[in-house]
Amino acid sequence: MPTVEAEFYQINLNDFAGGRRLLSDEIEMLGAVALLAARRIDALRVSDERYEQKTREQEFSKLAAETELRALRAQINPHFLFNALTTIGYLIQTAPDKAFSTLMKLTALLRRVLKSSGEFTTLSEEIELVESYLEIERARFEERLTVEIDVPQDLKQLRVPALILQPLVENAVKHGISKAKLGGVISLSARLENENNRVFLLLKVGDSGAGAASDELLQNRIKGVGLNNIEQRLRSYYGSSAVLKIKSEAGKGTTAEIKFPVSESPSTKSGFLRN
Repeated sequence: MPTVEAEFYQINLNDFAGGRRLLSDEIEMLGAVALLAARRIDALRVSDERYEQKTREQEFSKLAAETELRALRAQINPHFLFNALTTIGYLIQTAPDKAFSTLMKLTALLRRVLKSSGEFTTLSEEIELVESYLEIERARFEERLTVEIDVPQDLKQLRVPALILQPLVENAVKHGISKAKLGGVISLSARLENENNRVFLLLKVGDSGAGAASDELLQNRIKGVGLNNIEQRLRSYYGSSAVLKIKSEAGKGTTAEIKFPVSESPSTKSGFLRN
């Protein structure tokens, strides 16, 4: 049976009863059967090669996502750390007890971020991390920073990509609250949406700052390590089903929206609900 690739198979038929020999029609039939078998072997090999290639691509994609997540943890916040340490340095002189409390919160936050190694976490744990971050920022902004969180209890056990909200909250503080003389409000909300017989989780992070022009938003999105990381990981986990949108209106602040499906498992097969 001559196959397209290197393999070659031979079937020997002999020792027929009574010294009988194959007729020409039988030889032709056997040749046709051998050709069909060879084509099937080729088809199976091609299918196997495609499966192996797809598996390798999925492994590469997963490895890339894990690398990106580690990179995000490594970069998690040079800017935030600088501000936090500056705040602690100021508080050491003016309010030592508060400085110590803020330092402990910063230590706990960094320990939580660095200890977690999974690609996914629960929405509840992600919100707790954001709240820890905002507690530290409150030491800097005091009454100038107000936080509003609207997340239904029944959504908190949904599994979400780790560190998916913290970069958005940090941007809201950095570009919204810190630039407003009187401070402002950071809001975080979550809700489910039905679309084309699929269920999506919609996460929103907003600030009541001055807003930004479209060209400024574009530059922040291009240069922002956190935003690029979020987009790449969403694409890796959910393909084109996930989206990150950033809207800004002069005098009314900026809102970042993340939407991804929760009615089916992502490519990592991690699932969304904690067992």
